[in-house]
Parts: sequence; structure tokens; C-alpha cells
Amino acid sequence: MDTSPSSSASISLDDTALLSARHICKAFQGNLVLSEVDFTVQGGEIHALVGENGAGKSTLMKILGGVHRPDKGEISLSGRGFHPRSPREAITHGVVVIHQELSLTPHLNTEENIFLGHYPVTAFGTVDRKRMRAETLKLLHRLSVRINPAKTVRQLSVAQQQMVEIAKALSLNPKILVLDEPTAVLDDEAARVLFQVLRRLRKQDLGIIYISHRIEEIFEIADRVTVLRDGRCTGTANVKEVDQEWLIRRMIGRNLLIHQTTPNDGGTVALRVWDLSRKGHFEEISFVVKQGEILGLAGLVGAGRSEIAKTIFGLSRSSSGSVEIFGKALKAGNPNDSIKAGLVYVTEDRKADGLFLNRPVIENITAGNLKPFFKFPCLRLKSEWNFAREMISRFDIRTRGLKTPVRILSGGNQQKVLIARAVGLRPKILILDEPTRGVDIGAKQEIYSMIEALAAKGIAIILISSEMAELLRLSENILVLRDGHVSANLTRETATEDAIVKAAAFVQTKGAADE
Repeated sequence: MDTSPSSSASISLDDTALLSARHICKAFQGNLVLSEVDFTVQGGEIHALVGENGAGKSTLMKILGGVHRPDKGEISLSGRGFHPRSPREAITHGVVVIHQELSLTPHLNTEENIFLGHYPVTAFGTVDRKRMRAETLKLLHRLSVRINPAKTVRQLSVAQQQMVEIAKALSLNPKILVLDEPTAVLDDEAARVLFQVLRRLRKQDLGIIYISHRIEEIFEIADRVTVLRDGRCTGTANVKEVDQEWLIRRMIGRNLLIHQTTPNDGGTVALRVWDLSRKGHFEEISFVVKQGEILGLAGLVGAGRSEIAKTIFGLSRSSSGSVEIFGKALKAGNPNDSIKAGLVYVTEDRKADGLFLNRPVIENITAGNLKPFFKFPCLRLKSEWNFAREMISRFDIRTRGLKTPVRILSGGNQQKVLIARAVGLRPKILILDEPTRGVDIGAKQEIYSMIEALAAKGIAIILISSEMAELLRLSENILVLRDGHVSANLTRETATEDAIVKAAAFVQTKGAADE
């Protein structure tokens, strides 16, 4: 396939487009983040926007959503000039953005969340509850989802909350709907439901802008795709006319070396989990992980994967069962004992639970591991700085300096900081919970290489991921969970996407871990 910029896959701008942005430029403090970007969306189209972190996707969406104004360029909506000065003005004209971080209010019910800020009112100025219920049911019916309007949002699953967020957007009568990483917290089954909803909305002539780091999703859901790299548009194409190589090359400027982890031919049992249970969360979980092995944990949202990991590590207490590290029993409910024994857990939510966002990179790397740099009565700053520099080099963390606040780093580099901190604790067993969530394709491949390198050094790894392709690439064995139980134990030979989906969603055949 021709991968040159002049490839026939490239599409010219269409004057009949529902939304048209031409020659968009934007700079912050002299730093050009968008340069001559062209982007169009047709009615009844799902148009994907992709690129690495820092490529300019968020800035372009903030311009369309009224947060920023372009320094140069023209935007039209339905053939008329569109220059929103605020998000409210953008919404008024028909452009609604659904952000990755959902904006729902947990203590309010579904219908109250959907109409928050624009409740229907009676002639007496009070909230028209009857009309609000009727309109909510219409919106949910339009999405073909069944959610009780009276349920509070905190009672809903993450997937259901995503549907409420979309219903909330639809209540504003949008012409253009922008979804930013909508599957970031969804498992594969929930993502399929979301895609069905988006296809229905496409048939209703809505223009949909779909932002995602997951390449496989683009080919499943989008009609067209536009790629940004370093603030410039490197290509727009009909999805059916291109392949992953075309897309990745335009995203990162090179091809990716894709390979699969070399099988571990044996080794000492590093971690043994036996009949582990936590009442109300999971029951009788048993498995072993050997030195140098990568064990994948698969399952739908709510299956119990993260709860099991946190219980093994000691963040939660088990109600029964045991955990052994190299044959020695691990005291339940004590993370400090786990770390001393060589077991380290990397959280799935780096911003809420993992990083000190306003603190510098160096402090985030050495947090919880200052003992090697302490000589009474002082902290040996030079040793700490040398260690941090070594980890930055080893994990290729791209930062302006050791004192840079970690919040400024891209998602991929933040994740590398978190992994670097964990590795600095010298683990024998490493639990990685969604290690590539919210990172771009380039950083994802780098993290894969890190995981493979750690396993090659003999570290036993438990990998929790909602991405089946990730599990299939990295794992030697995959434990599938369903409703807090083991539903299948798949080897590299028996593990397929179909087998994982069936075990996670439909078939429950408890498997015992091989020793």
C-alpha cells in the first residue's frame, strides 16, 4: 500500500460538510501547537481524530468546543461562520463535547444528571418532574439502553454512566458530538455496546468526532480518520481504504516493531494464591505465577480483577485463603509487608492513587523509597538525584528536568514515572493494573517493551488489562474472571479473543491454575 502523503487515501475538504475547519493555527506562549490544520465532519459520519499525546487533538477540540479561539483559520457549522467564545456558546450552536473524565454528579439520579443546568419547568417556575421523566425515557430509548431514571449515578456501572453522559449530551440537541477517549474505562463488552449506540446516532444524521488511542477501535467504528502529529495534519482518509501501518506511520513517523513475548520455559513459583476470597467481591481464587512469567487477568468491568490485585497486595483484607511469596506466607492486609517481601502493585488510576501531580518528577520516582538515600541525619540529595536520572534514562521518561511537576508530563510519561517508582523498589513480583490506559500508541509500545524486559530479568508479572490485544501479546497464561470467580485459565495455545469473550461474558467453567 502506498504510504506517501500524496496517497490516494487522502481526502480534500468538502464545502458541503456539516462542520468545516480550515487552516487552523494556535500557539501558547510562542509555542505553535496547531499549524494549518484542516478538518471536516459530515452529518451521519463518525470521524476519528488520532495522534500521540501532544499532537494537538485536545487543542483542536477545545477550539471547536469554545474553550480556546484560534489565532488563524476559519470554522463553519452548517454553512455558517462558527466562532464560539465559550463552551456554552458552542453548545448553543450545536457542538457538544463529552470529556474522558465524566461530568456526572454521583448523588443525583439519572434524569437529574441528564437535565442538570436546563431542567424543564412548569408554568409556576418549579421543576417539571413529569416532563423530565418522559424526556429522559425518550433519550434512553433513542440510545436503546435500559436504565432506571430514578437510580442515582453512583449506583450505575461505568458503562451505564457513559450512556447517561451521552443522553445528557443529546438533551442539548447537538449537531456535532465529540467523544474524547470514550472507552478508556470500559472493557471490551461495554465498548461493543457503546459502538452500537454510536452507529444508531450516525443513522440519525449526527456528526460524531471520535478521539481514541486504540487503533483497533478506529477500524471498527469510524468512517474517516484524520491524523495529527506535532500540531500538523499528516493525513485524512476513508478508513476502508487504509490499514494500521498507514495510520501508525502518520501518527509517529515510523513503523512499529511488533513481536510477542518469548514463552517462559519454567522457573520457581514466585507467587501462589490459594482459595483467596473477599466477601461480596470474589471467591476461591487460586493461581500461581513463576519467575519471569507474565500472567494476564481478563474480565469485564466489575469482574473482580482490581479487587483481587489490591487484596493480594494488602490494600484490602481477604475473608479467607492465603498468599505465598517464594513459599513464605504473606501477612494479609499489609502493603508494607508486601513491599518488603518483594511484591509491588501499580494502580490503574495514576492521577487519583498513583502520582503526586503537583510534586516534581524526582519526588514521584523516589516516593516511598527514600531509605537508600538517607544517612542520619540527612537525605543524600546527590544520590537521590543520580538515582532519578538513572531511572529517567532507563525508562526514557521525557521531561524538561527532575524538578518539573509530574502533571505537566504526557500520560505515557506519567505512567513511566509510576513504573519507574515501582521498579525502584526492586520487586520480585509486579502487579500492573491497566498499565497503558490513556497513553498513546508510541508510549504504549514502549511500555510493552519495559514489561517484557522486566519479565526477562526474572520478575513475575500480573498484568490486568481491558485490552484483549494487549493481553494476548504479552501474557503466557490468561486467567479470565467472571462475577468474582475464575471462569477460564487459558494458555498461549488456547487463548483467543473469542475464548476470552466467551469466558468473561457467557461461559463459566472454573479452571485450576497449573503448577
